[in-house]
Amino acid sequence: PLLAIPPRRALFCAILAAASATKMSAPEAKPLLPGHSSLTSRRTAAADVESPHSRRPDGGDGKPKEPSGLKGDWGAIALLLLLYTLQGVPMGLSGSLPMLFQERGVSMMEQAVFSTVAYPFAFKLLWAPLVDTLYLPRFGRRKTWIVPAQACIGLLLLSSSLRVNDLLGPVGEGAGSDVRSLTALFFVFYFLAATQDIAVDGLALTILSERNKELGATCNAIGQTLGYFLAYVGFLGLNAYGLTSLGSFMAFWGWLFLGSTLWVLGVRNDEYTAPEGGVAEQCVAAYREMLLVLQLPAVRSLALVLLTCKAPLAAFDMLVPLELQASGVPKERLALLTTVMLPVSMAAQGYVSKGFSAGGTGKPMIVFCRAYGWRLAVGALLTALVFALGTDASRGGTPIPAYLYALGTVASCGAAVASASMFVSQMAFYNRVSDPKIGGTYMTMLNTISNLGGQWPGTVVLATKGAIEALPGKPNGFYGVALASLIAGVVWLTAMGRRAGRLQEEPRASWRVSVA
Repeated sequence: PLLAIPPRRALFCAILAAASATKMSAPEAKPLLPGHSSLTSRRTAAADVESPHSRRPDGGDGKPKEPSGLKGDWGAIALLLLLYTLQGVPMGLSGSLPMLFQERGVSMMEQAVFSTVAYPFAFKLLWAPLVDTLYLPRFGRRKTWIVPAQACIGLLLLSSSLRVNDLLGPVGEGAGSDVRSLTALFFVFYFLAATQDIAVDGLALTILSERNKELGATCNAIGQTLGYFLAYVGFLGLNAYGLTSLGSFMAFWGWLFLGSTLWVLGVRNDEYTAPEGGVAEQCVAAYREMLLVLQLPAVRSLALVLLTCKAPLAAFDMLVPLELQASGVPKERLALLTTVMLPVSMAAQGYVSKGFSAGGTGKPMIVFCRAYGWRLAVGALLTALVFALGTDASRGGTPIPAYLYALGTVASCGAAVASASMFVSQMAFYNRVSDPKIGGTYMTMLNTISNLGGQWPGTVVLATKGAIEALPGKPNGFYGVALASLIAGVVWLTAMGRRAGRLQEEPRASWRVSVA
């Protein structure tokens, strides 16, 4: 909660959870990533169901035995890691801007406006079928979208680096920033990154050998986390010591984006065959499958849980970092907490995923609700910490005691563990209930609903705090929003916790759809 990390795919995606999720689902039910139509899903499923015992060790026809391990895939893994890392860079930069706005006296209402930049990742399912079916066969199915998206991000980073410092404005209360222009700029960044993400997810299916396809999810998890970390912590740390400005930092990454585009141009393991059937026909089929999923009562009930569960937690995720900064905690110290929380989050994901691995008896939604309670408890602790710190002015400029830093670190680690547990449990439940016939579409739909449920609450809590502070006397809206969030969280856990428990006991038939 001390990080202003957008909640789009989950920000510390589980590396071990991705691997365990694959084990939990039947081969034909493996979750494909956004942008893969049912045709792609079924082709992959058909390849996966071949029995490992149907081949002789030498290949069955006297040919040499196929490579094992990562041999032959190192170049593909390196490329995927680079592409996913670059994808996390605009997100990390956008995550650092709210703290820069805080230094410039930007209002909470304007912060709420800027929080909408991450919405393209929540709605990318709307154009994912188009990215998957419309391409130039001679150029390559995935390169048709990756190359222009990468090039556009690089060129936009370079061109905007020339004036982004002027848009941000100087440090100081009332200095002002052109928030709307920066919102439009980063909204485009997110749209291009979301489009690139759809195509790169598809590239992972063809560039990796059949035995290592699952590593695409691992590359995604590591790359996006690393990219966010480099941009968020790297920029705030260097900027704090006057070593870089936002413009020069963006220019550096712009050149890297353009350079990586040349590497993508050299990729040969893409799909060069013309699409089966018409583009319109495939898009209609994909959207039809989505509607079939949404018509299931069990899915609608789960959607209600996913769309509302993050609302009581948004105050702690979005407002606590800004309040701590206002209390005198340097923004670079808040950013450095990432280095502590990252390994803690990864370790928690690995531990929790053991209970959901093949043969495990864990109940994902029960674990989800228990972790949710811990998130609320940590939120209350962080609110008390903000109150204890007061404001820098009220302390008379005296340094913050070390024990308060220690308390904040422990609380943040506790929140990281709870968040990781919720994420792993959520993904495990998706894998258990997804219909194998349309596994890719089903998983994408559930993730899209979850992403949307993680986006809107942040905008609402920022706007609510801004509305309170616009009242006569300009009261601090944080405590009112935090208290209301704690009450709402207890109510949600009481009401929706029962619903989640019932969903856990739903028979598998409740989650199945009929596809003609």
